[in-house]
Amino acid sequence: MSGSLFMRDDYRLKGATVHFEVTVEKDVAEKIAAMEKKTKLTASELANTALKRFITHHSDFLPEDSHRNS
Repeated sequence: MSGSLFMRDDYRLKGATVHFEVTVEKDVAEKIAAMEKKTKLTASELANTALKRFITHHSDFLPEDSHRNS
């Protein structure tokens, strides 16, 4: 991205990682691939960031005892 509108380090995987396989709609996969190509971020970095944001905004989906671990 010209002008570097994002901080690449904000997207880096931090801490322990695990392989987590999911099935997504074709359109989502195509958009992730396009974002990966444009930004040079990996699909894992993009997906991890998106999922962390989803979890933050939907913490009501989590069981009560998991809120303490975040």
